[in-house]
Amino acid sequence: MFEVRRFLQARKWMKSNESFLKTWHAHVGYKLNLFRLFESGERVHQIAERYNWDEELLQNWVDVGLQVGHLDKTLTGKIKSKKKLVRFATVDSGESAGILLREMMELHIPTLLEYPDLIQNRHKRVYRDEAFGQVVAETSTLLEKAALPPIMKLIGQEKPASVLDLGCGFGGYLKKINQSYQGTSLIGVEKNPDVYEYARCGLPEHVHLYNEDLETFLQSGQSPVDMVMVHNLLYYFPVSSRSRLMQEIAGMTNSGGKITIITPVKGETAGGMFTSAFNAFMTAHDNLYPLPDMTELKVLAKDAGLDFTSVKPIIREGGWFLVILTKK
Repeated sequence: MFEVRRFLQARKWMKSNESFLKTWHAHVGYKLNLFRLFESGERVHQIAERYNWDEELLQNWVDVGLQVGHLDKTLTGKIKSKKKLVRFATVDSGESAGILLREMMELHIPTLLEYPDLIQNRHKRVYRDEAFGQVVAETSTLLEKAALPPIMKLIGQEKPASVLDLGCGFGGYLKKINQSYQGTSLIGVEKNPDVYEYARCGLPEHVHLYNEDLETFLQSGQSPVDMVMVHNLLYYFPVSSRSRLMQEIAGMTNSGGKITIITPVKGETAGGMFTSAFNAFMTAHDNLYPLPDMTELKVLAKDAGLDFTSVKPIIREGGWFLVILTKK
């Protein structure tokens, strides 16, 4: 009986890895643009010769793709990508979500696989913003798709004369606000120089961008604004410094103004599996910090003299919430 139970458990774990194989295959396809190369139907040896790639390994990738349903083989023996993979896992597709695969496979999963060593040796990794800042910023643009409707609705209701985006990334929120409310004074702050340059090129000159560390900017004497966006930032700051951070942000907000926080929230039913794993990733680094829970968010608001106006999930699967605070 013991051997049977052991076999059944091993079989269950093997079965659960099928979804990982699909993710791995899509990631390789995205990274090398393979779904585009096989879009119209190609033979493996022709692609390998064209790019001087290892034909055996490319063939093995193709074999996995045929098994997981990402590729088809034509009657003439050519390999052809499924249309869905060309749309969602090709770099040059306007619908691509492949950057999320890259962040998961190159940043998150390698860290989680190191957990036995991290636990035993009591040391942590160091997150390198210069290496992954652009990847993280591009992934954040996917989150913007879900967050933009409620953010734009809030702006339409409140009609702020000035908006400050702290950690603006590629400037997606600022671009959308500028298009819809051209009289609004817009300010963005981005620490990563490459991400800043990308945002600068995509925004008009009257949008004020600063390539600065957030804490340096908060001490710069910037005039108060009507709305501050604090999106995907809290886990870059130690828990012990967040109260001071929120007080400084509140000090940069006009009376009656709004502060929006977007963050995964630990301990909530929505997205609990993801947030627990994401929190494990964060706390495996010396320079990344735990996700906030709802109690901490409410305490931060109270300590900064802010009303906790509303909270709602914007991506339930990932546990991301939009919190709206009001300056008293």
